[in-house]
Amino acid sequence: MSAGAAFPIVLHIWPSYASALSLDPQCTAALLYSQIAIPGRFSVEYSSNPDLSPSGQLPYLTHGYQTVSSLQAIVKHIENLAPSHPVEDSLGAAQTAARISHVQSEYGDLVSHMQYALNANWWKLTRPALVSMLPVPQRYYVPGRIRESYIPRLEAAELWGVPGLDDEEKEDRIPVFPRGRRKKKQTKQQKAKNIYEREKVVAKARAFFSIYSKLLGGDTFFSRTDRPTSLDVVFAAHTHVLTTLPFADPLLSDFLKDSFPTLIAHADAVRSFAFPDPQSFPPSYKPSASQLKSLIPWNALSLRSRQKSPADAQERAYALGRWLWGGLALAGLALYWRLYGLGPGVVIQFVKEPEEEYEEEGEGEEELAEDETIEEEVGEEVEEEVDEEVEEETVDEDGDAV
Repeated sequence: MSAGAAFPIVLHIWPSYASALSLDPQCTAALLYSQIAIPGRFSVEYSSNPDLSPSGQLPYLTHGYQTVSSLQAIVKHIENLAPSHPVEDSLGAAQTAARISHVQSEYGDLVSHMQYALNANWWKLTRPALVSMLPVPQRYYVPGRIRESYIPRLEAAELWGVPGLDDEEKEDRIPVFPRGRRKKKQTKQQKAKNIYEREKVVAKARAFFSIYSKLLGGDTFFSRTDRPTSLDVVFAAHTHVLTTLPFADPLLSDFLKDSFPTLIAHADAVRSFAFPDPQSFPPSYKPSASQLKSLIPWNALSLRSRQKSPADAQERAYALGRWLWGGLALAGLALYWRLYGLGPGVVIQFVKEPEEEYEEEGEGEEELAEDETIEEEVGEEVEEEVDEEVEEETVDEDGDAV
């Protein structure tokens, strides 16, 4: 048995969306690099659970009992597996690492701005894509958590809070009432400010793209060879995501296509080198039932949620809230009925109080009967005494008469 069969190499990345290889540029770069360096020796598992990664982010790679996370660590691990297939250029390790870091930072900010900062793209593309990939209940809170994780980074790059096309459409509405007409000047000023903010983003992108457009020149790859390097792979992955996702607000994607066609051709060349035909795509990995990770029901939940055709997620949340409220109401009613409707204390109070009254009434009747008996006895004694006195008086009168 070969080492590859005993210890399979599995690359875990975000699923593809639309015509993009993956929703995330880092995952796309890991896929391209693995395919160029070790073709046919690895498989791909589309994952929607970043918590399975040691770093809490995708991509990550598993090789037997080893788990490697982050793109840099994956590249280093694959280099050790395929020393005969170098994917590096002649610039040197230090300069290559510096350029890759620059691309991941600057280009990564631009792509993240398109995916997470512009409201139209977030609500119409990125969030629905994440919701379709996540199972219940993760789809209700994970997309928002992912977006919030990008806010500090984009704020530092001044790429957060930039107005989008939907904001301009709201400002183009003509006010009807006089109060709205008074605000028309402020609306024009705000619109001019919004245009200025968007132009700043375009200027930032122009400065970055110009650097690598000059570096590329008229060659196919940055290394000026017939084989892409790791720098080509990382740069092409960002270009691929930016130009293949159907953004609702195509601010930077349209600018890149119109102003830097050589960079578009560069990304197409890297992808064609990695996947010259559809049959060259790596197989999908299906974990066995004996693995511990298969006990986590992410895939089952995701499949079940896709088989159903549910209504809107918000309606489902409202329905869940109604069921929860109804259950709490019934539980409260049952508790109230038990304590106050069927409670033994209340019954005992109503039963005991009449008994005490009856006992008091019975004692009063007995005392009254005793009083009546005493009165009768006293009355009889008085009558006897009166009769005796009458008899004595009668005798005395008779004696006197004699």
